Amino acid sequence: MARISTYQRDTVVTKNDKVIGTDSSGSITKNFKLEDIAGFFSNTNAIGTVTQLNFKFVTQGRDTQTISFDALGGNNTSFGSVTSLVFSTIDAEGNNIGNYLDQLAGKTLVFARLDDFSNFAVFDVITIADHPTESNFKIFTLNNRANYGSLIEDKYYGIGLFPIDTADKHTSLVFTSASFAASTEVINGSTMRYLDFTHNLNKYPAITATEAGSEDQVAYVPIKYINTNTVRVYFTGLTNGVIYAN
Repeated sequence: MARISTYQRDTVVTKNDKVIGTDSSGSITKNFKLEDIAGFFSNTNAIGTVTQLNFKFVTQGRDTQTISFDALGGNNTSFGSVTSLVFSTIDAEGNNIGNYLDQLAGKTLVFARLDDFSNFAVFDVITIADHPTESNFKIFTLNNRANYGSLIEDKYYGIGLFPIDTADKHTSLVFTSASFAASTEVINGSTMRYLDFTHNLNKYPAITATEAGSEDQVAYVPIKYINTNTVRVYFTGLTNGVIYAN
């Protein structure tokens, strides 16, 4: 073999370029594509990114460093249909990461396919529990926030903490009598006018209302939370004003 210094230097590096190395099995000299080397580092997290864990999605034969459905199967399942997943507590190096995984309860995670970041989802982790029949596995109960794509068999997914804006969120809505004139509901025998205020704050905000011309005077308005993005506001005397959600 010629001296390395005598080979022509390639200054344009592509994923299909190859390097020479020794296979650990049999100490045989082989060539390796840069794309495959990059995939190894990415899939196994061999470089060690502390805020990200990488798992392979499998549909049969749960193993180390895998995620799967409890009943297995489910290739090409849309992220929007995912409500729980089984995580291996053993990583590619044989380390038990169960205690690390437990710290993700109550957190928001992003799942991204490592070879195509356009396939990703954002989940709230509702609960984490040991698998009832299989050791070294935990069941994550999940709530979907966003989904773009699917879980594909034998693909690797990077899973990390999703940054949540912790700044106080608030909004307001100007209303007039026409806003709720046709909306009524009978409560305890009384007919109440109401307005469904879609604030999109993803929480149960405090609600206050003021009458037009008396913005410094807070009025009492009964409310009912429809969900974390919509609240129903009932009116007895107000006809024009502003509703604030904080």
